[in-house]
Amino acid sequence: MNAWAAEGRTRLLTYVRKRIREPEQAEDVVQEAIMRVIEQERKQVIEQPLAYAFRVADSVIFNRGRRSADDGGPVDPEIACALPLADEILDYRQRFDRFQAALSRLPAQRRAVFVERHLEGKSRQQIADEMGLSIEAVKKHLVRAMIDLDGCIDDRVAGRGLRHD
Repeated sequence: MNAWAAEGRTRLLTYVRKRIREPEQAEDVVQEAIMRVIEQERKQVIEQPLAYAFRVADSVIFNRGRRSADDGGPVDPEIACALPLADEILDYRQRFDRFQAALSRLPAQRRAVFVERHLEGKSRQQIADEMGLSIEAVKKHLVRAMIDLDGCIDDRVAGRGLRHD
């Protein structure tokens, strides 16, 4: 098993258990997510494989839910609602607020590099050119921002702010 998978398996399992209705299926979801990430790593370099595994786990959960809904027979269109549940909205808002707070505590340049890359979608080279930095400096800012932001929206560190393990 890859080093990131061995180290992050427990975190991923905790994350999945909180998001599915049948916690006994969490192990299967985690296994499928890890296998998908490993397969993708064979095709391309993934800079943050554990973070990617969390997103893949969300996709696996969604697909399993959709399959089970399809197996449940016809759904009355008058009853079905595509909107998220109230507790899901609250959870997302709280996680977003924690992310915003952690982002605001980053040093200005690190925050600017992170926002340009991950929210504006600019390439590292574009950021380096626009900010007058070397490509290596941009990479360092991105890595440090990811380290500073790691776990800020995860329930296990709620209310603690930035982690400094």
